[in-house]
This record gives sequence, structure tokens and C-alpha cells, in this order.
Amino acid sequence: MDTSPVDPPDDRIPLPDPAAARRGARRTVVAGIVLVILLTGFTAGGTAMLAAGELPGLPFAVGGALAQVAVIVIVLATLWARAGGDRGISRSRVAATLRILAGLRGLLLVALIALAVHALVRLVQGDPWTLLTGAVIALFLWLLYRGAGRIRHGWTSGDAVAR
Repeated sequence: MDTSPVDPPDDRIPLPDPAAARRGARRTVVAGIVLVILLTGFTAGGTAMLAAGELPGLPFAVGGALAQVAVIVIVLATLWARAGGDRGISRSRVAATLRILAGLRGLLLVALIALAVHALVRLVQGDPWTLLTGAVIALFLWLLYRGAGRIRHGWTSGDAVAR
């Protein structure tokens, strides 16, 4: 029996369908790559706008970079929790992943609040375009926030952590 020193043998939950878990892992990686590539447009566009002296590009630059990092963290955290192949899912790894996703959700919430405050301050100063760019990137950050929450809820509602 192959046991890892990190994961005690009684720490594992058997997988009912290991092939489905492998397919899910591949889909997670493909979706993550596609999202990072698509979000590069926001990051690069916002950076180019900032380089040209246009302050409305700040939400795109910062929010796009944060969204890319959030996608990478979600993908890596979920893959790390699934590690172990056909032997099952480790409860301790799932618990650690839940903590990572909770921290990511907190960071995304702070970023959303900061984006809203920044956009409102710029609106009061007479710049309505920052409100528009902030709203566009806030939509993606909000979707990532909700997605991380749904992953957490899905894992805590099942037998992944509770015994």
C-alpha cells in the first residue's frame, strides 16, 4: 500500500469514479489557461492606458492582474486537493484548500471594495470613465469571488472534510 508521509492512510476519501476526477482535472486546467489568456487583454490594455497617462486604465491593470492570479490560485488549489491519483482525496489537503480559497475570497472582496471606492472618488472628481472600467473588471472579480465560494460550499457540504 502506497502511503505518503504527508497524508495518513485514514485521511483519504475513496473516489467513486477516478476517471471522472481525472477528466475534471484536465477541464480545470484548460479552463484556467483560457481564462488567463482572455484576462491578459484587460491587464495589458490597462497597463497601456496607464503608460499613456490615462488613469481610467488603473482598474483594468490592477483588476486584470488580480483576476489572473486568482484564476491560477483556484486552479492550483483544486488540483492540489485532488492530488493522489486513484487513491482518493485527502481530507487534510481539502481543508488546506478551503483555507486558501477563503483567503482568496477575502482578497477579492477587498479588491472589489477598493475598486468601488476608487471609481466613486474618480466620479466625484469628474471622470466617469473610471466608473465604467471599474465596473467591467469588477464583474470578473465578482464571478471569481462567487466561484471560489461555490467550490468551498461544494466541498464542505459533502464528505470531503467532515467525518
